[in-house]
Amino acid sequence: MTDPATVEEAYAAYEAAQARLAALDYTGLDVRTLLALQSRRETLRCAAEAVDHQILAAAQTQATAKDIGAKDWPEVLHVRLRISREEARRRVRDCDQLGPRSAITGEPLGPVWELVAAALADGAINAEHVQVITWFFGKLPLWAADPITVAQCEADLVADARVKTPEDLRKFAADLLYRLDQDGPEPHDDEPDPKRSFVMGKQRPDGRTDVTAQLDPEGRAYWEVLFDKYAAPGMCNPANPHPCYSG
Repeated sequence: MTDPATVEEAYAAYEAAQARLAALDYTGLDVRTLLALQSRRETLRCAAEAVDHQILAAAQTQATAKDIGAKDWPEVLHVRLRISREEARRRVRDCDQLGPRSAITGEPLGPVWELVAAALADGAINAEHVQVITWFFGKLPLWAADPITVAQCEADLVADARVKTPEDLRKFAADLLYRLDQDGPEPHDDEPDPKRSFVMGKQRPDGRTDVTAQLDPEGRAYWEVLFDKYAAPGMCNPANPHPCYSG
C-alpha cells in the first residue's frame, strides 16, 4: 500500500512549487524563453492527465459510484470537481482506455491503449489527440479490428500525434480509416440504418409535442402518401363534429 504520508508530502511540495511559479515575474524574459516555458508547461499539463487516470482508476477499485451517492462516475467528477458533464464523461472514458486495470483474479493489467497512455504520460500528446484516437477506434469496423491491425493503427496514430496538431491528426486518422475500409461495410437488408430516426420531445403544457426525424427515401415516400390523403384540406379536422377520414 502507498504510504499516505508520502503522498501528502509530495503534494504539499507540488503545491508549494506551483505557488512559487505563479509568483515569478515573467515580464523580463525574451520571447524565445517565454515560448520555451509555455512548451514545458504544456508537457507537464498533458502528463498530469495520466496521473488523473491513475487516481480515478484506484478510486474505482475501492468503491462504486452508488457507494458514494452518485449514479455513475461522470456524475462524481461533475459534482466533486465542478466540471461540465461532457468533460466528466470524457475523463472517465479516457481513464477506461488509458488507466491501469486489473483482471478478475486481481492481477494488474496495463492500459487498453498502452502506446497512447505512454505518450500521454510523457506529455507528448494531449487530451484532444486522445479524442481523435478514440474517434478512430470507434469508427474502425469490427472485421478490421484484429489485434495486429489495431496495434499497428495505434502505433501509427501515436507517432503522428507526437508531431502534429489534433486537426492534422484527424485528417491522418480519417485517411487511415478510409484505407482500411474503402468500400465501407457490406450492405445488409436486416441491419438498421443508423441515420434513420424519429424522436418525440416532451409534451408541452398546451399538449403539443415537437417531433424531429431523419427519413430515408422509402420512409419519405410513405409519409408523402399519408400526407397527400390525410393532410389534404378538409381531412382530419378535429374541429368538425364528425372529422372526415376518407373521400
